[in-house]
Amino acid sequence: MPKRGYNPSTSEEDKIPIVEKLYRENQESDFIGGGFCDDDDLVEEKREQFAEARQKRADERANKILAPENCEKCQNPLLDSWLWQRYSCAICDSCRNEKGEHKLLARTEAKNLYLLKDCDLDLRKPILRFWAKKNPHNPRYGDMKLYLKLQVEARAIEVHGSLEQIELKKELKEQAKEVRSEKQFEKKLKTLRQQIKGASSHTTKIASGPHRHVFGNEKHIGNDLWKRTCETCDYEEEFEKM
Repeated sequence: MPKRGYNPSTSEEDKIPIVEKLYRENQESDFIGGGFCDDDDLVEEKREQFAEARQKRADERANKILAPENCEKCQNPLLDSWLWQRYSCAICDSCRNEKGEHKLLARTEAKNLYLLKDCDLDLRKPILRFWAKKNPHNPRYGDMKLYLKLQVEARAIEVHGSLEQIELKKELKEQAKEVRSEKQFEKKLKTLRQQIKGASSHTTKIASGPHRHVFGNEKHIGNDLWKRTCETCDYEEEFEKM
């Protein structure tokens, strides 16, 4: 069997696995929000299983990496670091800013805040690590996936180019949403007007009773034939007249 040759001209797009390409193509755009399908729950369940499997592999690889000697912030020895253990972020516990760049974001919040798609979190390399935590609102729900804000923001810049581009896309998305709302309102208003007009016309017909022709002047056609037209409905009637 001949060996597959190496093509140095292969682009980065060609290196992306076909599974990832198909996944991206089926992701909704930043400006369109879809509805719900009958198999949405099944798709979401499968997606959760794949995400958990990928996260498990990412955790296993991360545990094999030796922690750096010093904290990236204070340069002190990195003795205790919850962020390194959970997110592979070389920040010591003393330098951790829980309300700032080291804040934890739920998956939905991260996607909405930075206009990210599932493939940006689950497939784009390196895969972002998350902390699975029981849902505080209802334990029967699935675990919450909490991402590190610092890493999510870096991924968003990688996807969109800059934070300014994200804000611009948010404005465009909001404008598109307003346009859709206006069109839906105008459509409903038009339907309502048609219903009112139809009901009014039907009521007028009932109140006025059956139509009675009001003929205008008679017009001679030829020989003994004559014609007359109703002035209200344009009905034409031909008759003989001696």
